[in-house]
Amino acid sequence: MTSKFIWVAFILATLTLSITFSLQPDEQKVLLVSFDGFRWDYLYRVPTPHFHYVMKNGVHVKQVTNIFITKTYPNHYTLVTGLFAENHGIVANDMFDSILNKSFSLDTMNIYDSEFWEEATPIWITNQRAGHTSGAAMWPGTDVKIHQSFPTHYMLYNESVSFEDRVAKIIEWFTSKEPINLGLLYWEDPDDMGHTLGPDSPLMGPVISDIDNKLGYLIQMLKKAKLWNTLNLIITSDHGMTQCSEERVIELDQYLDKDHYVLIDQSPVAAILPKEGKFDDVYEALAHAHPNMTVYKKEEIPERWHYKYNSRIQPIIAVADEGWYILQNKSDDFMLGNHGYDNMLAEMHPIFLAHGPAFRKNFTREAMNSTDLYPLLCHLLNIPAMPHNGSLGNVQDLLSSAAPRALPYTQSTTLLHGSVKPGEYEQEESYAYFIGVSLGSVIVIVFFIIFVKHLIRSQMPALPDMQAEIVQPLLQA
Repeated sequence: MTSKFIWVAFILATLTLSITFSLQPDEQKVLLVSFDGFRWDYLYRVPTPHFHYVMKNGVHVKQVTNIFITKTYPNHYTLVTGLFAENHGIVANDMFDSILNKSFSLDTMNIYDSEFWEEATPIWITNQRAGHTSGAAMWPGTDVKIHQSFPTHYMLYNESVSFEDRVAKIIEWFTSKEPINLGLLYWEDPDDMGHTLGPDSPLMGPVISDIDNKLGYLIQMLKKAKLWNTLNLIITSDHGMTQCSEERVIELDQYLDKDHYVLIDQSPVAAILPKEGKFDDVYEALAHAHPNMTVYKKEEIPERWHYKYNSRIQPIIAVADEGWYILQNKSDDFMLGNHGYDNMLAEMHPIFLAHGPAFRKNFTREAMNSTDLYPLLCHLLNIPAMPHNGSLGNVQDLLSSAAPRALPYTQSTTLLHGSVKPGEYEQEESYAYFIGVSLGSVIVIVFFIIFVKHLIRSQMPALPDMQAEIVQPLLQA
């Protein structure tokens, strides 16, 4: 009977210990993939069997609202920080910081100045500070030294490196002796061809099919490396694309003296820096210049864009209507497809799909914000989230039934003037975990004491009999 009790106590203690620590989300491996410029409806333009394979066996979000401006660098930095552009500081592909007196340009690849990136902390740094390792294959910003750190493994950006070579590196890092738990993979298309051809071109069909084949190759390699069923794969993009036309061009030279301003960033959001003493002249000249262009003083920029409280946002911005193009004159470069427009426009919206042990199967959600990805990543990786504009509660129903219950959908917290505060959900989750661990630990200690006590008693079976033998002669006398 005693032996059975000991084994029951031991088993209960073991189970309790296991349950206690399972209250904390399991550490998961995550691979985040971005196909630049993959618009949400490309999934249905031509057959995309590999994307639909992921959707059937994982999760899909129909509408992802990205941030303004809907360009590559601002949105890729949002995906890994959870912040609006005004808070993470990468406000455009081309910027001028009047405080630093420095310029940042994607066109000239003048993007390696750490000071432009350090208004935020990207997830690979947080992951590494928590004692883990990260690997990045060409993800924007990962080859920049941010807060004195690079990803544990990374590739210097080189557009000529093939998708297959990038995948090979990611697989190598996930399967090494000291494997990464976070991987980031970036591919330039369909954005490059979308600019060249325009999204409405029939020639975009083969481009989309090629991306689907690349996804199929990634899935094949993950299966070959025995990662497919153990790794959480998230597939997304930074923005969509809309069709432009040379018949829809707004030339600033028709309204402005080019000696009165500097054009910092171009279409469709023209960032204008008036020269000293010329602010009023520039604004008055542009304010009602064209019916398809809206001009804002910095302080008048709509709050819903979260795009005014940063020194890198210029004193005047001119925003083109969808499909319209802003140029200084027609000698400037023109593209048949473009993005950067209002983030409420469906044509600007990207994709979101995910597959893996943490996600439900064949589940579709109607909407999310791109800022919500960051707290989701932190939750999966079991690392503390930095202050952000997203909400785990918005996307928690994407997770499998083993995950904590989803919170009701709420709007993202608006953070103004660069002031940020942690997501309330993450605080609630940490309190719940602390209480759970504390109670569980008490139960484990109690069972351990009982176990030790009975173990000691079981080692002295003859003691009562010996006492009886000592007493017996006295009774006989």
